Amino acid sequence: MQRTQDSPLEAGFHGRSALVVGGSRGLGRAVALALAREGCRVLVAGRAAESLREVKQAAEFRGLTIATARGDATRPEVARRLVRLAGSRGTGRKGAPDILVYAAGDYWEGSIASLTPKRWESLIRSNVTGALALMQAAVPGMRRRRYGRVLLFGVAGGDAPRAAGRAHAYRAAKLALLTLARSAAQEEAEHGITVNVILPGVIRTPGTPGRWAEAAARIPARRLGTAGEVARAALFLLAEESGYITGTALHVSGGYLL
Repeated sequence: MQRTQDSPLEAGFHGRSALVVGGSRGLGRAVALALAREGCRVLVAGRAAESLREVKQAAEFRGLTIATARGDATRPEVARRLVRLAGSRGTGRKGAPDILVYAAGDYWEGSIASLTPKRWESLIRSNVTGALALMQAAVPGMRRRRYGRVLLFGVAGGDAPRAAGRAHAYRAAKLALLTLARSAAQEEAEHGITVNVILPGVIRTPGTPGRWAEAAARIPARRLGTAGEVARAALFLLAEESGYITGTALHVSGGYLL
């Protein structure tokens, strides 16, 4: 039976293929597990073998199946390989996955004086270049199918230029990522492809620095967010039924930086 726009949420994910880069830890891991729980065929890609083993074990503990692949998606040839692998996991949909999530991106703090060219280039590669390489690899297949969901991860407040203290380079990279996402959203809307960005605030995950807990006092919600809340927002933007939402930057931040 053909799916309709009034189908339940589960119908929008069941049997779909998804590539989640940076899905072995933190918010990417939460999104990968949520997609698998909804019936999606998920391939998690990352650079650390141990983290990939851990997310696979976490999925198995929950009775879910997640495939993993190791690779640096900032390299175009690796991005193409990951896209092909993820696309082959769908129900007869070769060439590219239905869903692409890029949750990778190195973080760095320091003074402007201490920002070396090497560090700057590394931040741009991990936060922006990887997303670009993956979209370039995945979009042609999505266009042929006239369906695709792309989700990138920025940072709360990353939808406008602002002073960022010691995180200036990281926030500059995330602002560039949002510009890229909105440009791609404009180009691909007519092909049935959406491109959206989640802007998370301070989210409690195993890797969250303890000192960040102090930020709760400055957050209107008076608490840190959870990875589950971010994953739920991701499912909303990635759903088949969300096809008229594109170019959006969705804050999941408890009102932080309003």
